[in-house]
Amino acid sequence: MKLFKIKMLVIAALMLAANSAFASYAVDFNVDTSSLVNTTGYIDFQFNPGNDFMGAATASVTNYTPSVSLVGAPTLTGSAYNALPGTVTISNIDGNLAISPNNDYFQQVNFGDSLKFRLTLDGAAGSSFYMSFFNQDLTAGVLTNDPGGVATSVDLNTDGITVNNNSDQVAATPTPVPAAAWLLGSGLMSLVGLRRKKV
Repeated sequence: MKLFKIKMLVIAALMLAANSAFASYAVDFNVDTSSLVNTTGYIDFQFNPGNDFMGAATASVTNYTPSVSLVGAPTLTGSAYNALPGTVTISNIDGNLAISPNNDYFQQVNFGDSLKFRLTLDGAAGSSFYMSFFNQDLTAGVLTNDPGGVATSVDLNTDGITVNNNSDQVAATPTPVPAAAWLLGSGLMSLVGLRRKKV
């Protein structure tokens, strides 16, 4: 019985340690597009590995609020899948588990007064998510002073995320996401403690 407890504690400890390397983070975005109402333009989501790439990770866009209406089908590049208003998933690796350097979701839109969605980043550190806005002719970025049109980027780090905001029109609110490894690991430790009390 003592050996069983030791094994359970070791498994729980390993899962808790793995949580820091492979975690899940969420950011709720609220973009004020009121200055662009009734104009056509483009939104661009990218998730690309950086110099500190440490392994597979994904970016998921969910909870899209359609004040900004979509025009036609998106252009998907690299390991980008699905379409708004559903869940858009962008990976930093391809189907052969090789690094995928350029992963892009590009969508034409008719701007309303706001754009809301949740970004969830899962997996290993070393990749970054970029959100950009462009005018109808693709000659300039909008809602930002960044020459490349990037309004916000989110870096997935070993110790969490870093939100880099280039626009006063973008509000980014990090939201705690309980990691499965943490929950399962702490649950296993609790079970071992309960079992000890009963013996």
